[in-house]
Amino acid sequence: MVKNDQRRLFQAVFLTAFFTATVFGAWAWYHVDPKRFPVSYTFKAAEQIQGYEFKPQPLGEEVVQILATTNLLNGEFRNGDGRRFTVFMGTWDAARSKELAVVAHTPDICWAGGGAVPVSVGQPDHVELDLGLAKVPFAVRLFQMSPTSKQLELTVWCTLISGQVFAENERFGSARSSETSSETSSESRRVAAGRRLAKMQLVRAIRDRVPGDGSKQFVRFSTPLDGDWKPALEQVERFAQRWLQLRVSRDGATTP
Repeated sequence: MVKNDQRRLFQAVFLTAFFTATVFGAWAWYHVDPKRFPVSYTFKAAEQIQGYEFKPQPLGEEVVQILATTNLLNGEFRNGDGRRFTVFMGTWDAARSKELAVVAHTPDICWAGGGAVPVSVGQPDHVELDLGLAKVPFAVRLFQMSPTSKQLELTVWCTLISGQVFAENERFGSARSSETSSETSSESRRVAAGRRLAKMQLVRAIRDRVPGDGSKQFVRFSTPLDGDWKPALEQVERFAQRWLQLRVSRDGATTP
């Protein structure tokens, strides 16, 4: 009887110690002598661009509550030729970022969940945009906005977590062609993308020691595709260079 009590006590102590060590180890990986990044980025978006007309599009109260921040910019720019650029930018400080996995609200999850179909016409997975102080990688996707519509939207986006670019180039996996995507329900695409996202977040967090409770920024812009993707992407790049300002911090000093 005494031996059984001692065995149970030993098991309880061992399990408690193991659980404590696991939790502390995970916390310490990000907080004890954390990895220091020599460079961190911050986006600043313009609401007025010479030669463009901007029309803000307020988000509904329910959407704002889901996004858990009021630091949002949403609307569309049109240039003199009538070319539309739809834009969105959200910023979450460290205190609020815990409330939202911002990378779970990118187009290949939200748009696909709303019925948009990802397609491929040869466009790249990503593009490096020259924003003056640095070249920043942005994800590139093309969507058929609904299975019954021929409207195509070329969209580009970037997510910053604690000032570091969150790479998302493997989101679609093998489901890249319009034929494959059209045979899959929007909910299935959203769930599959969400699973790939969770895996990528875990791998990135462990590998690079980027804590998920730091500041976050998400910026997205898109334009209709009515021909070859190359000139459309070039237009998007030129627009980005006028719409976005990149601030770069090196060793605590911010430029500009």
